[in-house]
Amino acid sequence: MFAGLLLLTACSHRKIYEKYIDNDRITWNRFDVKTFKVDIKDISSKYAFYIAIRHVTDVPFRYITISFTLNTPSGESRNLEQKILLKDNDGNLLGNGMGDLWDIVHLVRDNFEFTEPGICTVEISSTMPQANLPGIMQVGLIVKKTL
Repeated sequence: MFAGLLLLTACSHRKIYEKYIDNDRITWNRFDVKTFKVDIKDISSKYAFYIAIRHVTDVPFRYITISFTLNTPSGESRNLEQKILLKDNDGNLLGNGMGDLWDIVHLVRDNFEFTEPGICTVEISSTMPQANLPGIMQVGLIVKKTL
């Protein structure tokens, strides 16, 4: 039990940022870009970026596709397209569920190195063909130092 507590404490010290943005009427509009500002102070560390999606049980999609844009303090811009699975091939929900809410945490970028400290801006947007994604309650960003 002590080892588990130590592991949880160690993981929480690595987390430098966590923020969630609500979607109006539990629907994510594809033109609603979620913007996060992360203060990077330690450039000797490497960082992992995770997208967190909170959705309702009856979300009508097996997956969603997103665009992840990372703008560094030095002016570099990196863009990644990602497919985030919400359900397996049999339609079973993935992630952690509690009541009617489900959370998916998806690693987008690992071991990212910054060349200078400052504000890193991350933009996340839907790239699904539908204009509105019903059932998507929140979009979040989690940033952790990697070991």
